[in-house]
Amino acid sequence: MGRRIGFLGLVNYRVHPGDNRYKVFSFYSKAEADLFQSELEERKIWFEADTEEVKEGTVYLFGVNNTDFNRAQKANFVVSAKYRNPIIKNKFLRIALMTLFFSLLTLAIVGYVKNQQILKEKTEELENE
Repeated sequence: MGRRIGFLGLVNYRVHPGDNRYKVFSFYSKAEADLFQSELEERKIWFEADTEEVKEGTVYLFGVNNTDFNRAQKANFVVSAKYRNPIIKNKFLRIALMTLFFSLLTLAIVGYVKNQQILKEKTEELENE
């Protein structure tokens, strides 16, 4: 989805700088912009489209009325789902980290289950004091 804007860079929309009745969605690729536009048209959401040239390339902008924001956000989710990238792009590293995580989780569960009797004894000692 290109660069994100907003607080902590988590979203690709912001309040229109000149009119707070609108939200502006931004996309950094033509394919994403085309899909978003077709989703808006399919959902019969009124919008204004524009492009802006920045030093990194072309930004495709879509202004949507606040009353249609929730429906436009669903269209934005469709675009995000289609063009998302895995957090860890290297497949081997991704599998290795998942294996490590589940191994540690399994080890923690086994340790908890094996030490139930010791935990029960310690709890009774503390309650008797």
